Amino acid sequence: MRDLSLIAEIVNMGETPEKLSKSWIGDLIDRYGITYKPAITDADRDDLLRLADEFRIIFSMQADDLADFSNRVLEKIRFSPRIKNHGGFGWHIHYFDEDFSFGGRTRSNAAMSIMSLIVHEEASRLKTCKAITCSKVFVDTTRNSSKAYCDVKTCGNRAHVAHFRARSLKPALQG
Repeated sequence: MRDLSLIAEIVNMGETPEKLSKSWIGDLIDRYGITYKPAITDADRDDLLRLADEFRIIFSMQADDLADFSNRVLEKIRFSPRIKNHGGFGWHIHYFDEDFSFGGRTRSNAAMSIMSLIVHEEASRLKTCKAITCSKVFVDTTRNSSKAYCDVKTCGNRAHVAHFRARSLKPALQG
């Protein structure tokens, strides 16, 4: 789910393209412990903006459509998977070749992660925030997949306060 959480961050940052800077991408790489040696370029930034637009839709798709989506992504990408042990993550599979761009690696890993969600019947973990004023996407990592808001402290709290106020006003309007 780590790869899909990365996608969610990129999609959300794509809402404000001026903030999706090369330094933000560098910070993202560091936060996720990604081993990517080439310097981030303007072309990488532009590719991630395209990726944000391309992948936003996965957070509202059902399993059948997700399967088609991930298959289409992988049809465009040819790679030889490799098993690696580095970065403190233990043994894991790289779904990209070493010469892939950051965007290519991200697309490939995300498509494979989508497939894994589908196989494990957890595609419903890809969500869009239920807050009326928010369009952020997220991966629900709760045990029972019950998360409804991108952030409980902001969107969740606002929704609960609005619901409370609406209930409080209702008796006053009836009386």
